[in-house]
Amino acid sequence: MSLGILVMRTLCSSLMPCYFSIVWFFIYFADTAPCIAQLANSSQQQQATGEEEPSGAIAENEKPASETDTEDATDADEKGATNSTIQLADDEALKVEVGRIAFPTYEFEMGKKRLFYGLYLPKGFDRSKTYPLIVVLHGLNGSPGQILAYPGLTKHADDEGYILVAPMGYNARGWYGSRGKGGGRGSDPRNLGELSEQDVMEVLKLTRKNFDIDPDRIYLFGHSMGGGGSMHLAMTYPKVWAAIAVIAPALYGNRDRLAPAKNIPAYVVQGDQDRLVSVRQTRLWVDKMQDLGMKHEYVEVKNGGHVFLAWQHFDGIFAFFAANPK
Repeated sequence: MSLGILVMRTLCSSLMPCYFSIVWFFIYFADTAPCIAQLANSSQQQQATGEEEPSGAIAENEKPASETDTEDATDADEKGATNSTIQLADDEALKVEVGRIAFPTYEFEMGKKRLFYGLYLPKGFDRSKTYPLIVVLHGLNGSPGQILAYPGLTKHADDEGYILVAPMGYNARGWYGSRGKGGGRGSDPRNLGELSEQDVMEVLKLTRKNFDIDPDRIYLFGHSMGGGGSMHLAMTYPKVWAAIAVIAPALYGNRDRLAPAKNIPAYVVQGDQDRLVSVRQTRLWVDKMQDLGMKHEYVEVKNGGHVFLAWQHFDGIFAFFAANPK
């Protein structure tokens, strides 16, 4: 295992006991100013080049894990789990604790490096059973640990029996391929978008190899850049997903490309005061869903911004997923 991966895993674990609510509050205000500055710079570049501006989006930097991760690991006998720790074929050095966020690694051959991803097995997990899966995509400059820490996410997974997996997307700014196969800047690979997209699909493949996943209940959930990535992956691999849920989806370009995903139900949440992802752009995507006859549910949050609404709608998201297997 590389030193970088070991350090990342150690840091992620050390963040778990933090009092997340207070930290989230201060991080929101710390992040908003640079996010707006970056979007303003993006707008200036658009005026200079005539290039279409993306419809968003900066999500937040690394944040502490959720309250569920400060608890002791679930007692296997109490919850009926076959194992309290699970061994993975692709990361023999790691034993995943049921009911805790873990960060396995795997060899990403396309990118010629070892990558980590986030994994959460619900309390009461039984390896002999079949589980639905949610692939969770973080926002720009975010991470798997950050989005899995959204308050209430792992609690819903526990209550309703979902496995959660959160790919890195190669790095924190790969856009999961939603901006094309390129997009690398500075030291990034030239084909960053392609690598980001394939990291997601490789992690999905590994998860299906490691666990008995119900093929009719594989879902996508993403926020900001991750929301745009979720929509892109739904369009690109429409036969894989049962449904998607997106919060403030940062997606731009020709909306006609949504057509391949017209049979995938979508749950969309957008704040009407979001300064990072335009409500107007999201409405246009929802209008396209309507034109295609695509089953969808749109929740527009009055006075809603970009950050906090992300974890205020898990009740609706999980109900939507439960109602929409393939």
